[in-house]
Amino acid sequence: MGECRNCGRSDLQDLGPIGRVAPFFLKRVLGMEIRSARSASPLKQAIRDAAAALTSVLSRLSRQFAYTEMQICSHCSFIQTSVPFHDDDIMRLYRDYRSPSYNQERVHYEPTYAAIAAAVGQDEAEIQTRTTALNAFLRRALPESDLISILDYGGSDGKFMPALPASKFVYEVSNIEPIEGVVRVSAESDLGTYSLVLAAHIVEHVPHPLGLIRKLRTYVAPGGFLYIEVPQEISDGDREGLQKGTLRMDVGIHEHINYCSVLSISSLLESAGFELVEVESTPVDIAWTKGVHIRALGRRKSAD
Repeated sequence: MGECRNCGRSDLQDLGPIGRVAPFFLKRVLGMEIRSARSASPLKQAIRDAAAALTSVLSRLSRQFAYTEMQICSHCSFIQTSVPFHDDDIMRLYRDYRSPSYNQERVHYEPTYAAIAAAVGQDEAEIQTRTTALNAFLRRALPESDLISILDYGGSDGKFMPALPASKFVYEVSNIEPIEGVVRVSAESDLGTYSLVLAAHIVEHVPHPLGLIRKLRTYVAPGGFLYIEVPQEISDGDREGLQKGTLRMDVGIHEHINYCSVLSISSLLESAGFELVEVESTPVDIAWTKGVHIRALGRRKSAD
C-alpha cells in the first residue's frame, strides 16, 4: 500500500477510484483526453461528428471523466492518490502558470474557468484577505523576537508577504518581477537560511509534501520558523464518512492533488522535524470563491 506522503506512515486505507481527474489536468500532465473512438469509415465518422454536435449541450450535463484510486491516512487524515504523480509530470501543468496561454488552454477544457481566470491569485480582495489573515496569525503565533529575513518559497512576485520588518526574498522559477522591497532568488542553489520561510498554497500541489517540507527545513535558520497555508477542501465530517464507508463522493484532481486537514498539516510539520507552534482553520471569502484556510507555524529547534 506504500506510505503516506504527508507523514511517512503506512497506515493507509483505500478509498477506491474516487479521484476525478479534470480534463485540463489529464491533458497537460498525462497528454490524454476523453473522447469517442474515431472510425476508419468517413461516413461513420461524419455521422459520429454530427451526433456529437447535436448532443454537446446534453454532454455537459453528463460528462465522462477519468478516475484514479485514492487513499486516506488513518494517522493524519491526509488524502492522496494511490499512485503518486512524478514531479516532471506535474511541472508540465505549471510551465506557464496563470499566463494567457495557460488560461486559454484551461478554458478550452473547463469553460467555466473563464469567469474567474483573471481573478485567481490577482484579485485585490484575495490579496487583502490573505495578507490580513497572515499578519494577524503571525503577530499572535510568533514570539516577540526580531526577524532578520523572510523567504516566500514559490511566492510569485511576493505580494502575499507579511507586513513584518525584515529583509524579504522570494524563490520563484518564473520570470515574474517581484514587488518593491522583495528580492527574487531564481536558482534554488542560491538560497541560504532565513528566520521565517513561507510555504503558502504549495503543499496541495506537490506529489511528495513530506519531502518538500524536509527540504524547506534546510532553509530555516536554527530557531527559525516555517509557515504553511493550505485550503481545507474536504471537511472533517466528510473525511470520517469516507473512512467509514458511509459517504461516497468524488475528489477532484486538478491543480490540487492532495487534500489536507488541521491534523494532517500538524503531522506534516512534526514529521519533518518541526515543533508545532500554532495551527488554525478559518473560513475565508476571497471574492471569486469562499472556503476554509488552514494556517500553521512550526519552529526549528535551535540545537539541531
